[in-house]
Amino acid sequence: MNGKPVHKQGKRSDAKHATSVTSQLDSSSTAESILNKALKTSANKMGFRDVKQFIDCIKEGDPVACSYCHYNIAKELGEVLGSWDKNIKYIYAYGYDDNTSAEECAENVSPFSLVHMIIWAERKTKALTAMIETLDRAITQHQCKLLCLNDLKHMLDIQVIDDADVKNRTGYAALLKSIYQTPVQVWGGNNNP
Repeated sequence: MNGKPVHKQGKRSDAKHATSVTSQLDSSSTAESILNKALKTSANKMGFRDVKQFIDCIKEGDPVACSYCHYNIAKELGEVLGSWDKNIKYIYAYGYDDNTSAEECAENVSPFSLVHMIIWAERKTKALTAMIETLDRAITQHQCKLLCLNDLKHMLDIQVIDDADVKNRTGYAALLKSIYQTPVQVWGGNNNP
């Protein structure tokens, strides 16, 4: 063998470690990909020819640009988390939607605002919480670098709810049936539950 210790069953002791390393998301490149896709989609939606012009709007604090960006970050992040954790049923964004306009946009959305999301999972797990925290750090770092922000500590406000929360309409699960601020489904089954 190549000098690696072998267990009695003939498996290398580092096999378990190698599997866990390869199955983990590379949070930095994932965050960069999420932001790049969100910026490109948002710039296109607002009619900008290039992403740099769109980023300049965000830096100036344009609430419509910030709202589009946050919504598209939620969509891209939903795709990543939904494909990573089979325990997740649906992912929602709330506080903005894909049809944002100057009239409908919350005036307080800024580059410092959080991306608000709800994840409906079969059950709440430590692994999901850890992944959310890791991606929050990575996305925040990239956003700080991209927008030259120094005081940004978090980008994500993600609330995890489970089947019991939905059944009992407790906590953030109550928002799913809200008539005032209904979350927008960004990942999950075709039919909203």
